[in-house]
Amino acid sequence: MFTPDSLPAPVESVLAQVRGWSVADVPPTAHERAAWLVGLRQLVDATEAAFLEVLGSFDANGDGQVLHGAQSTSAWLQGAAHLAPGDACERVRIARAGRHLLREPIAAMASGDVSYDQVRAIERSVRPLPTAVQAEAVPVLTELARRVDAGRLRSAGRALRHAVDPDGTLADAQVQFERRYLNLSPLLDGMTAVDGLLDREATAMLTAALAPFAVPSDPDDRRSAAQRRADGLVEIASLAIKSDRLPTRSGAPARLDILVPLRALTDPAQGSAPAMVPGTPGGTALLTTTAVARIACDAHICRVLLDNDSIPLDLGRARRLFTTGQRRALAIRDGGCRFPGCNRPARYTDAHHRLSWLLGGLTDLVNGLLLCRHHHRLVHEGGWTITADNASIGANGRLWFEGPRSQRLPSDPRGP
Repeated sequence: MFTPDSLPAPVESVLAQVRGWSVADVPPTAHERAAWLVGLRQLVDATEAAFLEVLGSFDANGDGQVLHGAQSTSAWLQGAAHLAPGDACERVRIARAGRHLLREPIAAMASGDVSYDQVRAIERSVRPLPTAVQAEAVPVLTELARRVDAGRLRSAGRALRHAVDPDGTLADAQVQFERRYLNLSPLLDGMTAVDGLLDREATAMLTAALAPFAVPSDPDDRRSAAQRRADGLVEIASLAIKSDRLPTRSGAPARLDILVPLRALTDPAQGSAPAMVPGTPGGTALLTTTAVARIACDAHICRVLLDNDSIPLDLGRARRLFTTGQRRALAIRDGGCRFPGCNRPARYTDAHHRLSWLLGGLTDLVNGLLLCRHHHRLVHEGGWTITADNASIGANGRLWFEGPRSQRLPSDPRGP
Protein backbone atom coordinates (compact mmCIF):
# COMPACT_ATOMS: atom_id res chain seq x y z
CA MET A 1 0.00 0.00 0.00
CA PHE A 2 1.32 3.45 -0.94
CA THR A 3 1.35 6.00 1.90
CA PRO A 4 2.80 9.40 0.89
CA ASP A 5 5.00 11.32 3.29
CA SER A 6 2.78 14.36 2.89
CA LEU A 7 -0.31 15.40 0.97
CA PRO A 8 -0.48 18.32 -1.49
CA ALA A 9 -1.13 21.58 0.37
CA PRO A 10 -4.57 22.28 -1.21
CA VAL A 11 -5.78 18.76 -0.42
CA GLU A 12 -4.38 18.94 3.11
CA SER A 13 -6.13 22.25 3.70
CA VAL A 14 -9.53 20.98 2.56
CA LEU A 15 -9.15 17.74 4.51
CA ALA A 16 -8.28 19.60 7.68
CA GLN A 17 -11.35 21.80 7.32
CA VAL A 18 -13.71 18.90 6.59
CA ARG A 19 -12.30 16.78 9.38
CA GLY A 20 -12.84 19.66 11.77
CA TRP A 21 -16.58 19.68 11.15
CA SER A 22 -18.91 18.03 13.63
CA VAL A 23 -22.63 17.52 14.03
CA ALA A 24 -22.69 20.58 16.27
CA ASP A 25 -21.76 22.71 13.25
CA VAL A 26 -24.97 21.67 11.43
CA PRO A 27 -27.80 24.21 11.95
CA PRO A 28 -30.87 22.85 13.76
CA THR A 29 -33.59 23.51 11.14
CA ALA A 30 -34.70 20.96 8.55
CA HIS A 31 -34.13 23.39 5.67
CA GLU A 32 -30.56 24.06 6.73
CA ARG A 33 -29.80 20.36 7.24
CA ALA A 34 -31.10 19.67 3.74
CA ALA A 35 -28.84 22.39 2.35
CA TRP A 36 -25.87 20.84 4.15
CA LEU A 37 -26.62 17.44 2.65
CA VAL A 38 -26.88 18.79 -0.89
CA GLY A 39 -23.71 20.85 -0.43
CA LEU A 40 -21.75 17.92 1.01
CA ARG A 41 -22.90 15.72 -1.86
CA GLN A 42 -21.66 18.33 -4.35
CA LEU A 43 -18.37 18.47 -2.46
CA VAL A 44 -18.01 14.71 -2.77
CA ASP A 45 -18.84 14.77 -6.49
CA ALA A 46 -16.44 17.67 -7.13
CA THR A 47 -13.75 15.67 -5.37
CA GLU A 48 -14.65 12.63 -7.49
CA ALA A 49 -14.28 14.75 -10.65
CA ALA A 50 -10.81 15.92 -9.57
CA PHE A 51 -9.94 12.33 -8.62
CA LEU A 52 -10.90 11.07 -12.10
CA GLU A 53 -8.89 13.78 -13.85
CA VAL A 54 -5.75 13.03 -11.84
CA LEU A 55 -6.34 9.28 -12.22
CA GLY A 56 -6.57 9.66 -15.98
CA SER A 57 -3.18 11.35 -16.11
CA PHE A 58 -1.73 8.86 -13.60
CA ASP A 59 -2.91 5.96 -15.76
CA ALA A 60 -1.81 7.47 -19.07
CA ASN A 61 1.72 7.88 -17.78
CA GLY A 62 1.87 4.44 -16.17
CA ASP A 63 2.81 5.94 -12.83
CA GLY A 64 1.65 2.95 -10.79
CA GLN A 65 3.92 0.62 -12.74
CA VAL A 66 6.85 3.04 -12.74
CA LEU A 67 6.72 4.00 -9.06
CA HIS A 68 5.74 0.74 -7.41
CA GLY A 69 5.86 -1.97 -10.07
CA ALA A 70 2.10 -2.43 -9.93
CA GLN A 71 0.60 -4.87 -12.40
CA SER A 72 -1.94 -2.26 -13.50
CA THR A 73 -3.43 1.06 -12.45
CA SER A 74 -6.48 -0.69 -11.00
CA ALA A 75 -4.25 -3.04 -9.00
CA TRP A 76 -2.37 0.00 -7.63
CA LEU A 77 -5.70 1.63 -6.67
CA GLN A 78 -6.81 -1.45 -4.76
CA GLY A 79 -3.82 -1.18 -2.47
CA ALA A 80 -3.37 2.59 -2.27
CA ALA A 81 -7.04 3.61 -1.96
CA HIS A 82 -8.52 0.43 -0.40
CA LEU A 83 -10.90 -0.02 -3.34
CA ALA A 84 -12.56 -3.28 -4.26
CA PRO A 85 -11.31 -4.81 -7.54
CA GLY A 86 -14.51 -4.05 -9.44
CA ASP A 87 -14.68 -0.48 -8.16
CA ALA A 88 -11.03 0.15 -9.01
CA CYS A 89 -11.44 -1.19 -12.56
CA GLU A 90 -14.56 0.90 -13.09
CA ARG A 91 -12.90 4.13 -11.96
CA VAL A 92 -9.90 3.53 -14.20
CA ARG A 93 -12.23 2.87 -17.12
CA ILE A 94 -14.18 6.10 -16.47
CA ALA A 95 -10.94 8.07 -15.98
CA ARG A 96 -9.65 6.85 -19.34
CA ALA A 97 -12.91 7.80 -21.04
CA GLY A 98 -12.78 11.16 -19.24
CA ARG A 99 -9.72 12.16 -21.24
CA HIS A 100 -11.88 12.38 -24.38
CA LEU A 101 -15.39 10.87 -24.45
CA LEU A 102 -16.63 11.77 -20.96
CA ARG A 103 -15.12 15.21 -20.59
CA GLU A 104 -18.51 16.96 -20.56
CA PRO A 105 -20.22 14.85 -17.84
CA ILE A 106 -17.11 14.94 -15.63
CA ALA A 107 -16.99 18.73 -15.95
CA ALA A 108 -20.69 18.84 -15.05
CA MET A 109 -19.93 16.70 -12.01
CA ALA A 110 -17.21 19.15 -10.93
CA SER A 111 -19.70 22.03 -11.17
CA GLY A 112 -22.31 20.17 -9.11
CA ASP A 113 -24.80 19.56 -11.94
CA VAL A 114 -24.54 15.76 -12.04
CA SER A 115 -23.38 13.05 -9.62
CA TYR A 116 -20.77 10.33 -9.91
CA ASP A 117 -23.54 7.73 -10.13
CA GLN A 118 -24.93 9.55 -13.17
CA VAL A 119 -21.49 9.73 -14.83
CA ARG A 120 -21.16 6.00 -14.24
CA ALA A 121 -24.61 5.45 -15.77
CA ILE A 122 -23.62 7.48 -18.83
CA GLU A 123 -20.41 5.47 -19.27
CA ARG A 124 -22.27 2.17 -18.99
CA SER A 125 -24.94 3.35 -21.42
CA VAL A 126 -22.60 4.48 -24.20
CA ARG A 127 -19.99 1.72 -23.84
CA PRO A 128 -21.92 -0.88 -25.88
CA LEU A 129 -22.97 1.65 -28.57
CA PRO A 130 -21.20 1.77 -31.93
CA THR A 131 -18.15 4.05 -31.76
CA ALA A 132 -19.59 6.51 -34.27
CA VAL A 133 -22.65 7.06 -32.06
CA GLN A 134 -20.94 7.36 -28.66
CA ALA A 135 -19.78 10.96 -29.13
CA GLU A 136 -23.32 12.03 -30.08
CA ALA A 137 -24.96 10.14 -27.21
CA VAL A 138 -22.85 11.58 -24.37
CA PRO A 139 -24.10 15.23 -24.63
CA VAL A 140 -27.72 14.01 -24.84
CA LEU A 141 -27.38 11.88 -21.71
CA THR A 142 -25.43 14.58 -19.89
CA GLU A 143 -28.21 17.10 -20.46
CA LEU A 144 -30.78 14.55 -19.34
CA ALA A 145 -28.71 13.85 -16.20
CA ARG A 146 -29.28 17.45 -15.09
CA ARG A 147 -33.01 16.72 -14.80
CA VAL A 148 -33.42 13.07 -13.76
CA ASP A 149 -31.87 10.72 -11.20
CA ALA A 150 -29.38 7.95 -11.94
CA GLY A 151 -32.06 5.23 -12.14
CA ARG A 152 -34.08 7.01 -14.81
CA LEU A 153 -30.86 7.89 -16.62
CA ARG A 154 -29.96 4.19 -16.83
CA SER A 155 -33.41 3.45 -18.23
CA ALA A 156 -32.94 6.20 -20.83
CA GLY A 157 -29.57 4.71 -21.72
CA ARG A 158 -31.14 1.30 -22.34
CA ALA A 159 -33.83 2.91 -24.49
CA LEU A 160 -31.16 4.74 -26.47
CA ARG A 161 -29.26 1.49 -27.01
CA HIS A 162 -32.44 -0.15 -28.25
CA ALA A 163 -33.12 2.69 -30.70
CA VAL A 164 -29.56 2.98 -32.00
CA ASP A 165 -28.53 -0.67 -32.05
CA PRO A 166 -31.60 -2.96 -31.98
CA ASP A 167 -29.60 -5.97 -33.16
CA GLY A 168 -27.17 -5.51 -30.29
CA THR A 169 -30.04 -5.18 -27.84
CA LEU A 170 -31.55 -8.42 -29.14
CA ALA A 171 -28.20 -10.17 -28.75
CA ASP A 172 -27.87 -8.85 -25.19
CA ALA A 173 -31.37 -10.08 -24.35
CA GLN A 174 -30.47 -13.56 -25.61
CA VAL A 175 -27.26 -13.56 -23.57
CA GLN A 176 -29.21 -12.54 -20.46
CA PHE A 177 -31.80 -15.25 -21.13
CA GLU A 178 -29.05 -17.88 -21.33
CA ARG A 179 -27.69 -16.69 -17.95
CA ARG A 180 -30.98 -17.39 -16.16
CA TYR A 181 -30.95 -19.89 -13.31
CA LEU A 182 -32.73 -20.73 -10.09
CA ASN A 183 -31.16 -22.68 -7.24
CA LEU A 184 -32.90 -24.06 -4.17
CA SER A 185 -30.17 -24.92 -1.67
CA PRO A 186 -31.18 -26.78 1.51
CA LEU A 187 -29.56 -25.51 4.70
CA LEU A 188 -28.60 -27.50 7.77
CA ASP A 189 -31.48 -26.09 9.83
CA GLY A 190 -34.12 -27.28 7.35
CA MET A 191 -34.67 -23.95 5.60
CA THR A 192 -33.86 -23.45 1.91
CA ALA A 193 -31.82 -20.64 0.34
CA VAL A 194 -33.21 -19.32 -2.95
CA ASP A 195 -30.74 -17.83 -5.41
CA GLY A 196 -31.03 -17.00 -9.09
CA LEU A 197 -30.99 -14.64 -12.05
CA LEU A 198 -33.92 -13.69 -14.28
CA ASP A 199 -33.91 -11.95 -17.63
CA ARG A 200 -35.93 -8.75 -18.12
CA GLU A 201 -39.10 -10.41 -19.40
CA ALA A 202 -39.18 -12.93 -16.55
CA THR A 203 -38.46 -10.15 -14.05
CA ALA A 204 -41.38 -8.12 -15.36
CA MET A 205 -43.74 -11.10 -15.08
CA LEU A 206 -42.63 -12.01 -11.56
CA THR A 207 -42.76 -8.39 -10.42
CA ALA A 208 -46.31 -8.03 -11.73
CA ALA A 209 -47.37 -11.25 -10.01
CA LEU A 210 -45.83 -10.16 -6.69
CA ALA A 211 -47.23 -6.63 -6.83
CA PRO A 212 -50.48 -7.48 -4.97
CA PHE A 213 -48.43 -8.94 -2.11
CA ALA A 214 -45.94 -6.05 -1.89
CA VAL A 215 -48.10 -3.81 0.29
CA PRO A 216 -49.08 -4.56 3.91
CA SER A 217 -52.30 -6.53 4.10
CA ASP A 218 -53.64 -4.40 6.98
CA PRO A 219 -52.44 -1.74 9.44
CA ASP A 220 -51.21 -4.46 11.81
CA ASP A 221 -49.05 -6.17 9.16
CA ARG A 222 -45.53 -6.00 10.60
CA ARG A 223 -43.82 -8.10 7.95
CA SER A 224 -40.84 -6.63 6.14
CA ALA A 225 -40.99 -6.07 2.39
CA ALA A 226 -38.72 -9.09 1.87
CA GLN A 227 -41.02 -11.27 3.99
CA ARG A 228 -44.07 -10.12 2.03
CA ARG A 229 -42.32 -11.02 -1.23
CA ALA A 230 -41.42 -14.46 0.15
CA ASP A 231 -45.01 -15.06 1.29
CA GLY A 232 -46.28 -13.83 -2.07
CA LEU A 233 -44.07 -16.24 -4.00
CA VAL A 234 -45.33 -19.17 -1.92
CA GLU A 235 -48.93 -18.02 -2.41
CA ILE A 236 -48.41 -17.84 -6.19
CA ALA A 237 -47.07 -21.41 -6.14
CA SER A 238 -50.06 -22.53 -4.06
CA LEU A 239 -52.50 -20.92 -6.47
CA ALA A 240 -50.74 -22.49 -9.45
CA ILE A 241 -50.93 -25.97 -7.92
CA LYS A 242 -54.63 -25.56 -7.15
CA SER A 243 -55.39 -24.30 -10.66
CA ASP A 244 -54.65 -27.72 -12.25
CA ARG A 245 -53.08 -25.89 -15.19
CA LEU A 246 -49.45 -26.79 -14.49
CA PRO A 247 -47.68 -29.34 -16.70
CA THR A 248 -48.11 -32.91 -15.54
CA ARG A 249 -45.29 -34.73 -13.77
CA SER A 250 -44.88 -38.35 -14.82
CA GLY A 251 -48.50 -38.30 -15.96
CA ALA A 252 -49.83 -36.84 -12.71
CA PRO A 253 -50.73 -33.22 -11.94
CA ALA A 254 -48.36 -31.15 -9.82
CA ARG A 255 -49.22 -31.35 -6.15
CA LEU A 256 -47.77 -31.21 -2.67
CA ASP A 257 -47.78 -34.64 -1.02
CA ILE A 258 -47.63 -34.84 2.78
CA LEU A 259 -47.32 -38.19 4.53
CA VAL A 260 -48.87 -38.00 7.97
CA PRO A 261 -50.19 -40.54 10.50
CA LEU A 262 -53.94 -40.47 11.00
CA ARG A 263 -53.60 -39.43 14.64
CA ALA A 264 -51.86 -36.20 13.60
CA LEU A 265 -54.99 -35.23 11.64
CA THR A 266 -57.57 -36.38 14.14
CA ASP A 267 -55.76 -35.07 17.22
CA PRO A 268 -52.73 -32.85 16.42
CA ALA A 269 -51.95 -32.47 20.12
CA GLN A 270 -51.39 -36.24 20.37
CA GLY A 271 -49.59 -36.71 17.07
CA SER A 272 -45.98 -37.46 17.95
CA ALA A 273 -44.68 -38.53 14.53
CA PRO A 274 -43.85 -35.56 12.26
CA ALA A 275 -45.38 -35.30 8.82
CA MET A 276 -43.05 -35.89 5.87
CA VAL A 277 -42.89 -33.97 2.58
CA PRO A 278 -40.94 -36.05 0.04
CA GLY A 279 -39.28 -34.56 -3.02
CA THR A 280 -38.00 -31.30 -1.49
CA PRO A 281 -34.50 -29.99 -2.37
CA GLY A 282 -33.16 -31.40 0.89
CA GLY A 283 -34.71 -34.84 0.33
CA THR A 284 -37.61 -35.25 2.76
CA ALA A 285 -38.78 -32.27 4.78
CA LEU A 286 -40.48 -32.63 8.15
CA LEU A 287 -43.55 -30.61 9.13
CA THR A 288 -44.97 -30.03 12.57
CA THR A 289 -48.42 -31.41 13.39
CA THR A 290 -49.61 -27.82 13.78
CA ALA A 291 -48.63 -27.02 10.20
CA VAL A 292 -50.32 -30.21 8.99
CA ALA A 293 -53.57 -29.27 10.76
CA ARG A 294 -53.49 -25.90 9.02
CA ILE A 295 -52.75 -27.31 5.57
CA ALA A 296 -55.43 -29.99 5.98
CA CYS A 297 -58.10 -27.29 6.19
CA ASP A 298 -57.85 -26.84 2.42
CA ALA A 299 -56.46 -30.09 1.05
CA HIS A 300 -57.54 -33.36 -0.50
CA ILE A 301 -56.89 -36.14 2.01
CA CYS A 302 -56.21 -39.60 0.58
CA ARG A 303 -56.00 -42.76 2.68
CA VAL A 304 -53.04 -45.14 2.23
CA LEU A 305 -53.29 -48.29 4.37
CA LEU A 306 -50.03 -49.93 5.42
CA ASP A 307 -49.44 -53.44 6.68
CA ASN A 308 -47.30 -54.34 9.69
CA ASP A 309 -44.14 -54.06 7.55
CA SER A 310 -45.07 -50.52 6.43
CA ILE A 311 -45.87 -51.75 2.92
CA PRO A 312 -48.81 -49.93 1.25
CA LEU A 313 -51.70 -52.33 0.66
CA ASP A 314 -52.90 -53.12 -2.86
CA LEU A 315 -54.81 -50.38 -4.69
CA GLY A 316 -55.26 -52.47 -7.83
CA ARG A 317 -57.58 -51.46 -10.65
CA ALA A 318 -58.85 -53.43 -13.62
CA ARG A 319 -57.22 -50.95 -15.96
CA ARG A 320 -53.96 -50.55 -17.84
CA LEU A 321 -52.59 -47.27 -16.46
CA PHE A 322 -51.73 -46.75 -12.83
CA THR A 323 -54.03 -44.27 -11.14
CA THR A 324 -52.90 -41.15 -9.34
CA GLY A 325 -53.52 -42.91 -6.02
CA GLN A 326 -51.48 -45.92 -7.08
CA ARG A 327 -48.61 -43.71 -8.21
CA ARG A 328 -48.68 -42.03 -4.82
CA ALA A 329 -48.52 -45.41 -3.12
CA LEU A 330 -45.64 -46.50 -5.36
CA ALA A 331 -43.76 -43.33 -4.49
CA ILE A 332 -44.25 -44.02 -0.78
CA ARG A 333 -43.08 -47.60 -1.10
CA ASP A 334 -40.23 -47.23 -3.60
CA GLY A 335 -39.03 -43.75 -2.71
CA GLY A 336 -37.89 -43.25 -6.31
CA CYS A 337 -36.40 -45.40 -9.06
CA ARG A 338 -36.17 -49.03 -7.92
CA PHE A 339 -33.16 -49.82 -10.10
CA PRO A 340 -30.28 -50.72 -7.72
CA GLY A 341 -28.04 -47.75 -7.03
CA CYS A 342 -30.28 -45.18 -8.73
CA ASN A 343 -31.27 -42.17 -6.63
CA ARG A 344 -33.65 -40.47 -9.03
CA PRO A 345 -36.66 -39.23 -7.00
CA ALA A 346 -40.19 -40.39 -7.67
CA ARG A 347 -41.17 -37.27 -9.59
CA TYR A 348 -38.75 -38.26 -12.36
CA THR A 349 -39.97 -41.83 -12.75
CA ASP A 350 -42.50 -43.90 -14.72
CA ALA A 351 -44.81 -46.53 -13.25
CA HIS A 352 -43.66 -49.83 -14.79
CA HIS A 353 -45.55 -53.15 -15.03
CA ARG A 354 -43.15 -55.94 -13.99
CA LEU A 355 -45.28 -58.36 -16.00
CA SER A 356 -46.63 -56.51 -19.02
CA TRP A 357 -50.31 -55.67 -18.93
CA LEU A 358 -50.55 -56.98 -22.47
CA LEU A 359 -49.40 -60.36 -21.16
CA GLY A 360 -51.94 -60.44 -18.36
CA GLY A 361 -50.07 -58.46 -15.73
CA LEU A 362 -52.29 -56.62 -13.27
CA THR A 363 -52.21 -52.89 -12.64
CA ASP A 364 -51.58 -53.16 -8.92
CA LEU A 365 -48.77 -52.58 -6.46
CA VAL A 366 -47.61 -56.20 -6.50
CA ASN A 367 -46.87 -55.87 -10.22
CA GLY A 368 -45.82 -52.21 -10.31
CA LEU A 369 -42.60 -50.35 -9.55
CA LEU A 370 -41.07 -46.97 -10.32
CA LEU A 371 -38.25 -46.64 -12.84
CA CYS A 372 -36.55 -43.50 -14.10
CA ARG A 373 -36.64 -42.93 -17.83
CA HIS A 374 -33.09 -44.25 -18.33
CA HIS A 375 -33.62 -47.50 -16.44
CA HIS A 376 -37.12 -47.90 -17.85
CA ARG A 377 -35.51 -47.94 -21.28
CA LEU A 378 -32.91 -50.48 -20.10
CA VAL A 379 -35.63 -52.84 -18.88
CA HIS A 380 -37.66 -52.60 -22.07
CA GLU A 381 -34.85 -52.38 -24.62
CA GLY A 382 -31.56 -53.10 -22.86
CA GLY A 383 -32.02 -56.76 -22.03
CA TRP A 384 -32.69 -56.39 -18.29
CA THR A 385 -35.35 -58.49 -16.57
CA ILE A 386 -36.96 -58.22 -13.15
CA THR A 387 -37.88 -61.15 -10.91
CA ALA A 388 -39.35 -61.24 -7.41
CA ASP A 389 -38.13 -63.20 -4.39
CA ASN A 390 -41.72 -63.89 -3.34
CA ALA A 391 -44.33 -64.04 -6.08
CA SER A 392 -47.19 -63.39 -3.64
CA ILE A 393 -45.92 -59.99 -2.57
CA GLY A 394 -44.07 -59.20 -5.81
CA ALA A 395 -42.65 -55.69 -5.94
CA ASN A 396 -43.68 -55.12 -2.32
CA GLY A 397 -40.68 -57.27 -1.40
CA ARG A 398 -37.21 -57.84 -2.76
CA LEU A 399 -36.74 -57.68 -6.53
CA TRP A 400 -33.81 -58.92 -8.58
CA PHE A 401 -32.60 -56.99 -11.63
CA GLU A 402 -30.82 -59.37 -14.01
CA GLY A 403 -28.77 -57.91 -16.86
CA PRO A 404 -27.63 -59.19 -20.26
CA ARG A 405 -24.13 -59.91 -18.88
CA SER A 406 -25.33 -62.13 -16.04
CA GLN A 407 -25.61 -59.24 -13.61
CA ARG A 408 -27.94 -59.96 -10.69
CA LEU A 409 -28.66 -56.95 -8.45
CA PRO A 410 -31.07 -56.87 -5.47
CA SER A 411 -33.61 -54.08 -4.87
CA ASP A 412 -35.66 -53.66 -1.71
CA PRO A 413 -38.48 -51.14 -1.11
CA ARG A 414 -37.13 -48.04 0.63
CA GLY A 415 -40.34 -47.44 2.56
CA PRO A 416 -41.73 -44.12 3.78
